[in-house]
Amino acid sequence: MDGYDVYRTAMSGDHWRGWWVNWPLSNRIRLGDVYEVQRNALHRAGDLAGRGITFTTENGAPPATYVYDSQGSVAVTFKASGTSPGALSALTRADAGAALEFHRDRTAFVAFQGISQTGLADVRALAEQLVEAWMNKSWDESLRAVTSMVSVAAGTVLTAAAAGASAVLRMTGAVGAGGPTAMLDLAVGGSLVSSNALGAEWTGPELTPFYQVVGLRKPWLRKVEADFGPPQPGRGGFPGTLAPIVVEQIRDDPDAVLTVADPEEQLPFATGEPG
Repeated sequence: MDGYDVYRTAMSGDHWRGWWVNWPLSNRIRLGDVYEVQRNALHRAGDLAGRGITFTTENGAPPATYVYDSQGSVAVTFKASGTSPGALSALTRADAGAALEFHRDRTAFVAFQGISQTGLADVRALAEQLVEAWMNKSWDESLRAVTSMVSVAAGTVLTAAAAGASAVLRMTGAVGAGGPTAMLDLAVGGSLVSSNALGAEWTGPELTPFYQVVGLRKPWLRKVEADFGPPQPGRGGFPGTLAPIVVEQIRDDPDAVLTVADPEEQLPFATGEPG
């Protein structure tokens, strides 16, 4: 199990169950982004606006901060500025920082501050527009749209595949002159100065760690095709606009039309994407 797998497994089993886990955290995820599934990878395919699909947004209510230490399996030793480094020999007396030791296999340490969540406000309107785009051959079953995302002002992610891994962080600026005193302090202003046997490692500002994507449900599309024929704009068969009964079905039960992709369905980004 590599570092990303350790991180993803930890987050999927904790507060963020049901979300896709972004990695590396330098990937920029935007609300309304569209990706195409090709050869077991996600490829950028523009965005909803570029396909004429409009939406409004609303803010969620996530926790403002988040710390995960694998149920106490990560031990943290804090060092204040102006104190002797002692065992934290990678730091100088002037440095503030912390040492982390991972005492179990497949362990993660995660700290996020300044968490916010944004999503699409009207699922019914999105479902109706996607079905119409599918009918007009500008949307297909391989496409996924980002409909919700979690952003953080700053964060730190460290993982270890095996017990015995360790790391030393130098902390600057954000935790006061004395230095960090709590695990949450390690979310802001940290830089990795030494490590041993770490897997995934990331520290930095303005991250998008979690997101959700939707697509059209294949069984529902097959039912529509059975009733109206396959999409053939301009050649009869499927109506030129959505039939009133189809619109009614979408508005009555948009969850029957749209599927939120399960975390187990998450695919890696193709090389060089999303940028």
